[in-house]
Amino acid sequence: MLSFLGWGSGSKPDASQSSNSNPTLSKQDQNLPPTTPAPSEPSTQIAQSTPQDRTNLKLFVGGMAFFAFSVLITRRAHIKKRIASIPPYYTSSVYYQPKWNGAMEAFEALNLATINVLSFGMMTTGGIMCMLNVNGIEDMRRIMRGGLEGAASGKSDDELEKEVTDWVASVFGDRFEKQLEIERAKKREQEGKNN
Repeated sequence: MLSFLGWGSGSKPDASQSSNSNPTLSKQDQNLPPTTPAPSEPSTQIAQSTPQDRTNLKLFVGGMAFFAFSVLITRRAHIKKRIASIPPYYTSSVYYQPKWNGAMEAFEALNLATINVLSFGMMTTGGIMCMLNVNGIEDMRRIMRGGLEGAASGKSDDELEKEVTDWVASVFGDRFEKQLEIERAKKREQEGKNN
């Protein structure tokens, strides 16, 4: 067993040989297994990386499953309505009037539409998050800050506000300018009253 673990040669040396070979070893040292020399190459440990939180993939797969489930429910409801509209064998199609409740029909249609839209939105959101490699709020902030830094590189808040005001004024025309002057006058009156 010791040879299996790499401790020694596998055969036990005689007590007379071990005591004769090294008389300075005590009885306690003789019972310990011999140590193996350290390997010449340093052992390299493989750094185990923690699995990345794949929220976007979970959302996408969950959205696909939810969408498949909603399509199945919608298909089942349509088949049920179609079968209910077929007259029984012994009834003439002219006289057949299926039972229906308008309020329940509208409620069911609203529920089916809501489930379909929510599941498709969930799947689409997960797909977009996978494309952009967004796994949380921090990733979204990083992307948004990167986009904003390119647009507003080296400009102060006053310069950006003036630029936005000029753009809105060019889009809306004189009407916006008049409204902007009214707002500035109200602001000056408030500052005058506070001082």
